[in-house]
Amino acid sequence: MSGRDPDGLSTRPRPIGGRGMARVSPLPPPDEVFADWLLSVPHGADLAAAARRQVEIIDDRGQSHPDIACLRVLLVAVAGEGP
Repeated sequence: MSGRDPDGLSTRPRPIGGRGMARVSPLPPPDEVFADWLLSVPHGADLAAAARRQVEIIDDRGQSHPDIACLRVLLVAVAGEGP
């Protein structure tokens, strides 16, 4: 079997690189992502700890996109110095 449908189109998705994904689905502005994150934190939760966790996630992924760097700065401001 060739992995094609009867119309001759490929049925297997091809991976999309970072540049292709940015054209198809650009990142929302970092301030909007930050506001959405802030509203998603449960009432009464430790906001600084939640922000530190998000910074860890960004750092673990090693993203170098400028909007992600801006989001990280916003989160670091909330995270404070931490324990």
